[in-house]
Amino acid sequence: MNRWTYSLLVLFLIPLQTTWLNGLSLNDVKPNLVLLLIYFTGFYAGEINGMAAGLAAGALMDLLSGGPFGLNIASLAMMGLASGLVGRFFIRTTATLTMGLVFILSVFNGILTYSFHQWVVGGIPFIEVFRWTILPEALYNAAVGSLLFLAGIGRLRTQKTESGPGPFSISIG
Repeated sequence: MNRWTYSLLVLFLIPLQTTWLNGLSLNDVKPNLVLLLIYFTGFYAGEINGMAAGLAAGALMDLLSGGPFGLNIASLAMMGLASGLVGRFFIRTTATLTMGLVFILSVFNGILTYSFHQWVVGGIPFIEVFRWTILPEALYNAAVGSLLFLAGIGRLRTQKTESGPGPFSISIG
C-alpha cells in the first residue's frame, strides 16, 4: 500500500471511528479502528512500517482531536513497533491468534493512555477505568480484529528470508 492510499485510509477511519461508530458503541466503548490498522500494518509489513504508520496516524489523530498533543503519536507508534516485532515470530496466523494479540496490544494501549492521563489530570482510579473502559475496549477490538482477519486480511501472507527473522514481503493471494 503506498503512502497516499494509506493516508486516505487513515483520514477515512478517523471520522468513521469518532462519528459513525457511535451507533455501535456499548456503554460509550467502541472499537479503535486506527489501532487495528496499525496492528495489521505492523504485523504484516514489519516493525519499521508499523512504527511509521503509527507515527503518521497518531499525528493525524492528535492534530484532529484537540486533546493533548503527542499521546496518540507515542502510543500508536509503540503499538506498530510491538505488532511488527511480534509478527516476526509467526509465519501462519489464525483468527484466534489475531484476537489474542489485538487484545494484549489494546490493553497495553489503554494502560499507556491511562498513565498519561493520570500524569496530566490525576485522581482517576485505575480499577474503574480498567473495568469500564480498557477491558471492554480490548474485548471489542479483539472481536472486530478477528472479524477483519476472517473477512480478508487473513489472505495476506508473510514470507521470511531463510536466514531467519528479517524483512517481510507481503503477497496477496
